[in-house]
Amino acid sequence: MGRRVDSLAAHLRASPDAERLVAGRLGGVLWLIAAVATISLPFFPQVTTPLWPWPLLWTIGAVSWGLCAIFVIDWRRAPGWVLPAANAAAVIVIAAITQITGGVDSPARLYIFFALVYASCFLDARQAVGLIIASALVWALPVLGDRGIASGLGELAIALPIFAVTGTVLLTGRRLLRAMAVAADRLSEEHHALRSIATAVAAGASPEAVCSLAAEQAAVLVGADGGGILRFDAGDHLHAVGTWQRHGERVAPGTRYRIAGGSPIVAIRRDGRAVRVDDSHVPGSPHFDTLERSGFRGFAGTPVRVRGRLWGALVVTTTGADALPPTTEAHLDEFAELIGMAIANTEEVARLSADATTDPLTGLANHRAFQERLQAEAARARRHDRSVAVALIDVDAFKAINDAGGHALGDEVLRAVAAHLGEHLRAEDVLARVGGDEFAVLLPEATAEDAAFALERARRAIEGAPFAGGAHVTISVGVCDVEHASGAEQLSRFADGALYWSKEHGRNRVSRYDPLTIHELSAVERIAQLQRSQALTGIRALARAIDARDASTREHSERVATLTARLAEERGWPADRVALLHEAALVHDVGKIGIPDAILLKPSRLTADEYEVIKGHAELSARMVEELLSPEQVDWILSHHERPDGGGYPRGLRGDALTEGAALLAAADAFDVMVSARPYSPGRSIAEALAECHALAGAQFTPEAIAALGAVHAPAPATLAA
Repeated sequence: MGRRVDSLAAHLRASPDAERLVAGRLGGVLWLIAAVATISLPFFPQVTTPLWPWPLLWTIGAVSWGLCAIFVIDWRRAPGWVLPAANAAAVIVIAAITQITGGVDSPARLYIFFALVYASCFLDARQAVGLIIASALVWALPVLGDRGIASGLGELAIALPIFAVTGTVLLTGRRLLRAMAVAADRLSEEHHALRSIATAVAAGASPEAVCSLAAEQAAVLVGADGGGILRFDAGDHLHAVGTWQRHGERVAPGTRYRIAGGSPIVAIRRDGRAVRVDDSHVPGSPHFDTLERSGFRGFAGTPVRVRGRLWGALVVTTTGADALPPTTEAHLDEFAELIGMAIANTEEVARLSADATTDPLTGLANHRAFQERLQAEAARARRHDRSVAVALIDVDAFKAINDAGGHALGDEVLRAVAAHLGEHLRAEDVLARVGGDEFAVLLPEATAEDAAFALERARRAIEGAPFAGGAHVTISVGVCDVEHASGAEQLSRFADGALYWSKEHGRNRVSRYDPLTIHELSAVERIAQLQRSQALTGIRALARAIDARDASTREHSERVATLTARLAEERGWPADRVALLHEAALVHDVGKIGIPDAILLKPSRLTADEYEVIKGHAELSARMVEELLSPEQVDWILSHHERPDGGGYPRGLRGDALTEGAALLAAADAFDVMVSARPYSPGRSIAEALAECHALAGAQFTPEAIAALGAVHAPAPATLAA
């Protein structure tokens, strides 16, 4: 039963004509009940009227009308006067039957309450009032006929207030029920609007889609012809984030325009309150030229606040004047609060999504976003037999840049590389940072040749561009397209193979994947690279162990490497070459492993023969690292005891034959020995060591190396007292 009542209530709210349909059919049921009651009246003892003719005739008429009302008449299309006429006819019939079946004593007298209740529940107020009065008269009429005018008037004086109160209560209750139904409908509409917006936000819809939906729901809620969610931009500008229009061409979302002076939007922004214009054509009314050009005359708007700040405005418009209901501002205020929360949620979702798919350092797509796009583009290319290419990029010797200049310099270099790459790519290409110094590019509708051409332009631009800290930056690139790969995983793997080919064949180059060479050799060369790294790590550990054999030389190699790098920076070396010199200096004394402890740790001065043994460590150091370091680095190590005057070893180089890297390493090595305490000599002060180095400039050390040493150890300028 409860479900039927709920269904009926929903049906009544769903159609304006539904109430008339129920009223007509329910009236038919009441006529059938009255027919049954009328035909049974002659069987009551107080009724002396025979069944024939009048009771039976009226019964036949009541049954006929009742059946027609239930099954024949289409009450949704019937004229409006039929229901009140049928109710008035019922009052007349009840009066007649009451009179002929006993007057005051007739049971039919009570039928009049059917007419009273029916009129109060289903007719409009004026019709109901007339029928309530008529019902009171019908109630008093038998008394008038049986007992005279005075008794009839007395009965009417009692009946009329009772009938009036009963009718008023029923009419008031009916009005309240209708108001409750309207409020319930309104609340249901608001809940529907909120659910639809919340669903769009949860589904990850774009801010434009969410705001356009919100504009539509707000306009429909107040019966407007158009709606918009407008964001206040810097200056006097508006940004139409979301729009909706019932007819015609709507303002496109994303449209930006200046707020005209005198526009009601100005008041919303200035005062932060709702504004309403019922007819913009009335002299003195605010004008909104943009809307009037679209044929709108009515306007209402209210501010939208997001997290407490004035964000924009919710506006609705009508094509007619005075078309908005009186409660429009109140409803817009409530809805604007919901929109504010929806916008806040949408912005938060967008922010979280951007954080999850964006590299915070460069602002590019991150590894996750790149892989998702790569999967989609590879599938599309396979499905439509289209081309797509992938390029993987490494910044050459980036660790050296980081080691020499610190992470701040490294970050600046990465941002600059990202900017240069972006300048040489198309708008539809996807550039991402997928690792520390690793970038990737997805190039839809491009072949490996197209991708290599674009990346070659970028490589040349980066090679010739100035970078922070004077770093000389180059990149290595590997490219592959779907001609050689069947899916996203192979595209990445083969492009990675091409990248390693570039790195292991001189770096600073772009290589396209070739299945005959790159795929086979890249794996081998990666193993070699790993072996080199592991071997070099072992050599460095050995150098530290050698330094630790003597307490006076502990951490000597690390100190020399640090000072050598500082001297190279002072000489203006780029960051990548500084890093190479630092790497060589770390293992410059590894050859001392071949010197006996009796000589290496001797507390007194060495003999000539012992000194010859010591001199052999430079050549041994060079041989130990010649397969791990570059030829230039090996030469620095071999020559770190050479002198400009030719008195050094092992080759006795003179003047310009001594490279600057070796000269800087020699100066740093000797300086560290001078300031470190030895078993056979105490350590000197920095000033004393510098003075001796200056005295030996041009003989044991190059003047440039000593100048750099002096600059590195120059005292800080004194601070003047306030």
